[in-house]
Amino acid sequence: MPRLLWIRGAVLAAFFAAAALATEPVRDEVCVSCHTQPAARFHSESAHKKLACVQCHAGGAEHVADTRRRPQLSGDPQLCASCHEPKKKPAG
Repeated sequence: MPRLLWIRGAVLAAFFAAAALATEPVRDEVCVSCHTQPAARFHSESAHKKLACVQCHAGGAEHVADTRRRPQLSGDPQLCASCHEPKKKPAG
């Protein structure tokens, strides 16, 4: 019986740890630990260097847990539009 309680406790602890990961944004240091080159190139000289990864990417916790899951582009459209203008389709 004590072993069953230990297993149940371990399963619950793992569940709550995964839930906490899914709700907390991943820190930039975690992203950069694997994505050194893209982060350095993209964020070193551009206007993006002041942005945190989570400002443009969602799903970082899921990606850290399973690297086959790719983070999705997301973010505040107004933040993006403060520098990026929508591409206009040529007439005709």
